[in-house]
Amino acid sequence: MNYRKFKTYSLLSSFVLSALILIGWSQTWFLLEVTFPTENTDGLEVSGQIAAPGLSAFGLAGFAVTAALALSSILIRRILGVLLIILGSAVVSVSISAWSDPVISSASLLTSLSAISDVDTLRTFVISSRATAWPGMTAVAGMLLVPLGIVIVFTAGKWGTGSRKFDRVSKTFEEGAQKAPTQSVTPENSDVSSSNIDAWDSLSHGTDPTIN
Repeated sequence: MNYRKFKTYSLLSSFVLSALILIGWSQTWFLLEVTFPTENTDGLEVSGQIAAPGLSAFGLAGFAVTAALALSSILIRRILGVLLIILGSAVVSVSISAWSDPVISSASLLTSLSAISDVDTLRTFVISSRATAWPGMTAVAGMLLVPLGIVIVFTAGKWGTGSRKFDRVSKTFEEGAQKAPTQSVTPENSDVSSSNIDAWDSLSHGTDPTIN
């Protein structure tokens, strides 16, 4: 198996899933039919930013893990693989939790519109609720991060080290420095230096060095 291609596919998958989580977080999750007037005739739109605000941090963390995987050592890759498993599990938990109870997920928006914070009272304002496809898609993206993290943990040692090319450049530079010619002292320079020393010695003894 070509593990270099496998590395590329793993990094690409991590990037795409992290992007999907962020996209899902920014989309509409629920349409609530409420007793008070709304701007949208289909109902009150509730985005993932309100229903599951923590997903933005998980998506950005996924991007950071992807970038670190491309440059890190084998041990760090395995640690990052475990981190992907944790991130995926957290995304699934948050998505399903928000999906299971649209009223609680939309409580902050309902409270801002009605000035009532009691959840039981807010439920009386909601006639019906309809979920879009985005909560499910976000949860699936989190689910796929879990097996991806497991695969990375077990295959990280076969990706090769990302720093080899830098090591080769450093080694070549050191070899070139060792082969560089050193400046040698020519006999003429040695004679001139010796004459200058003799002149200073003559001056220190009170003798004019210009008199032969």
